[in-house]
Amino acid sequence: MSTALLQELHQVLRRIFIAGSDLALGDYRLKRMLPQFQQLGERAPIYKRLGEGISALIEPADIENYQSADQLQDLNLLLTSVLRTQGMTAPQGELRPLENRPVSFSTFLSYRKLAAVEAALTTTGSNRYEVVVHAYDVGMFRDLRLLPLAIRAIGDPYSEIAEFAMQKILPSYGFEVIPYLIDSFDPMGGRVESRKLQVIGQAGGGDVIDLIFQAAESGSEEVRLTAIRLLAAHATYESALLSWTKDKKKSIREAAYQTLAEMNSEVAVERIYEAFAGKDIEIAAKAAAKCSSEQLTDWLVRDLGAQLEHAIEHKDDKKKTEASQIKIKHFLTALEGKRSDTLYELFTEVTRQYALYISFAGLDILDAAAYYLEHENSLEALEALYVLEQHNTRYLSYAFRASFRLLSPSELYEHYVHSVRNKWKMKTNKETQKKLKEFLSILEQQVIAYPYQLYPNLWSSPEENSYLRKVEMMPVDQVAQLWDSRWLDWLIEVQATHLVCVFARPDHTESQSFLLKRIHDMTDLRHQSFDILLLGLERAGVDASIQSDLLMNVLEQKRSGNLYAFEGHVLEYLYKLPLTYQERLAAMIQKYRYTAREQLQYVWNEMERKKQEAVVADSV
Repeated sequence: MSTALLQELHQVLRRIFIAGSDLALGDYRLKRMLPQFQQLGERAPIYKRLGEGISALIEPADIENYQSADQLQDLNLLLTSVLRTQGMTAPQGELRPLENRPVSFSTFLSYRKLAAVEAALTTTGSNRYEVVVHAYDVGMFRDLRLLPLAIRAIGDPYSEIAEFAMQKILPSYGFEVIPYLIDSFDPMGGRVESRKLQVIGQAGGGDVIDLIFQAAESGSEEVRLTAIRLLAAHATYESALLSWTKDKKKSIREAAYQTLAEMNSEVAVERIYEAFAGKDIEIAAKAAAKCSSEQLTDWLVRDLGAQLEHAIEHKDDKKKTEASQIKIKHFLTALEGKRSDTLYELFTEVTRQYALYISFAGLDILDAAAYYLEHENSLEALEALYVLEQHNTRYLSYAFRASFRLLSPSELYEHYVHSVRNKWKMKTNKETQKKLKEFLSILEQQVIAYPYQLYPNLWSSPEENSYLRKVEMMPVDQVAQLWDSRWLDWLIEVQATHLVCVFARPDHTESQSFLLKRIHDMTDLRHQSFDILLLGLERAGVDASIQSDLLMNVLEQKRSGNLYAFEGHVLEYLYKLPLTYQERLAAMIQKYRYTAREQLQYVWNEMERKKQEAVVADSV
């Protein structure tokens, strides 16, 4: 007996059970099936009885005494009995063990904790990355239930989550994750498959090298690039890498050169060097920069010197000069980060003949020389940097950074300020003032940074965070240890407000007066110096009550109302305002807009809360 029609009837009755038996009357699906049961009923009595049951359910003879629920149950009971007698209990097909991949993970977390991570990896929206990173940091991905989601994350539409899954989450599973990635790996795929292969290679080691080599030979371009780089630790594939340096696709050749550079074998070094004589000089230069071969460095320094001599000989020929400049750039790229005695001699020679080399080689060779000499950490190299500095203020930063490391605090001050103090005062000399501005900027980079830090949105949604700008100044003890105390007087003299804030100290009354005047003259909170000035006043030892009053004065300025949001340090000072400023704060909140108003309203609300708590405490 065929059960197809019976199974279809079973599904229809199940639907009516869910929807309600009252809807069975006149059901069009049952009406369509009824003729088939009546026809089969002529040969099999059971179909006839089922047909009668269907007819009684959808077309009752006595509508007044019709009980749809009873009729539905009777019909379903009969149908179920028939289906049970027709069912098969013996398994079909070949019996074999179930495929399984044992893992060492367990299900140790409650679903309440997993839910947020599951939502972050199966939906889209903001703040998902932070949730995933936190889950990884606290070890939640060791829960077995997150393994499929971790594998799925490698294809997340938000690239930062996908990259994090590739670099951190999946490799943390070790070799156990490899079979799951191989099952779904398609060597002809794109970026997602490339990420999978990266994890397979990283966690699989030598056990998956055959798969990687096959992908390098016949995968899509993106997969091939990843596979070729993964062969760097396997010297047996050196011949294949050498052949790929002649591939038609530039990206494949570039990947092959990069991998050979990591191998650093004698044959690999020779192949990279050979490429400097052909069309692949650009990609070979990038590979050479990553190669640690001393032999290659010596060859490249020798060739760079020869190229410079060639350029000098043909400096009057414009075409040859331009061709030489291009080659010189490639040699400099290849030698970036390299150190050798011959390279040092070449660069010092370049600094001694600044005028000659700037005329035909341009700034590239001189910039490279300045960078090399800065990191040489010798007084001889420092003197060479001073020569460059005299020729071009572009090299002032190189010379100063090297001086800061090599000279004592007193010697540094003597060289850059005391010996040329009168020169710095020449305000009518545009070149001197330009150099002074550049010098002060270099000083700021040494002692001040402007990072962004996460702050809780206490004024709107405390569970969310916002990035706000902060000011990080060199700590007081480091300033005292690394800098001569005379810097402060000179910085006041040249009106370097930001730097005075860093070097200010409580025993220096002139710095206090200077900073107080600066903040008194300020009429706009949006001024980039305001938050630095607050920190400077604190470092200068100005009383906290004076700082608070100065802050309120600037808050009340008309121009400050256009501020969008208060940045990190200013916000921290607002949080610390005494309760005595509550009325003044209330009077000016309405002139602010955007986030700034919400932040001020939160500060006022906190003041009110503290006041109420104080009243309650006093009454007790």
